[in-house]
Amino acid sequence: MRQSSPVNGTFTGTLIGILGGVILSTDSVFIRLMSVEDSWLIVVLRGLFMWALVVMLYLFWPASRSTLGVPWVTRKNALSTLFFCIASACFVNALNRGSIATVLVIISSTPFVSALISRIFFRVRIDKPLMLAALAGMSGVAVVMSGRSTGHDPFANYFALATAVSMALAFIFASKVESGTVGLPSLGGILASFCVVIFSGGSVLHGLPALAGEQWLWIALEGAVIMPLAMGLITMSTRLVSPVNAGLFLLLETALAPLWISLFLQEEPAPMAVAGGVIIVLAVVSQTWWVKRRIAQA
Repeated sequence: MRQSSPVNGTFTGTLIGILGGVILSTDSVFIRLMSVEDSWLIVVLRGLFMWALVVMLYLFWPASRSTLGVPWVTRKNALSTLFFCIASACFVNALNRGSIATVLVIISSTPFVSALISRIFFRVRIDKPLMLAALAGMSGVAVVMSGRSTGHDPFANYFALATAVSMALAFIFASKVESGTVGLPSLGGILASFCVVIFSGGSVLHGLPALAGEQWLWIALEGAVIMPLAMGLITMSTRLVSPVNAGLFLLLETALAPLWISLFLQEEPAPMAVAGGVIIVLAVVSQTWWVKRRIAQA
């Protein structure tokens, strides 16, 4: 049987990661459409929906198990699950409390955080073109930042920074899990749900009766479709590309989220947001082109 070369695997992983990044970029629209003021309630509900989908696939589609992994915490997936849990809780709070553009700008530092951690603690060699793509993407992020006010709840920025660090660590440890990894973000989501309910003493659930049918619809779509699919694809890509590259795919959310907000919520992005988004997309496309060129030369 003919096996794929490492370079071919890298290209496939890049395409998988880009698809995940594009899907993830719609997440901010769904969170806005939920119109739920309590960020912690969103964390609880979307974690439940994410995990429920993975469990159903695991039970009724046995062929998916090698890709999904087990829907429970094990010694091998514990660290990646923990950091996905932290990322899930912090991301919702950051997005629900602050400016979407500012929050996504901070989260876009994930590639740098991942590169730094990988290099210092795991002695991972980082390709120069990949680092250049990350730098180019962050320059686009800086352009977005220059055109936006940093108002809103100041704690939103801290939640966003915690999201970036925990996502970087989650990708790093997910890349070391030998079995399926697609279900890891959902496993982190349900862990976040349990933690929030326990630490709140159950008071977070008091807001459930007030939710309207339309709110439940957006929560279900975001939790059971968007997040498992997007994060599952990006996590899967870490088996084929470096965790730094996986972090680079998150830049697509910074680039595309203002577009979706404009299309579906009629909130026009600032010119700087559009310009920065173009730079970010070009950085990711350039990285993909470089990988494809390596295939041609191999």
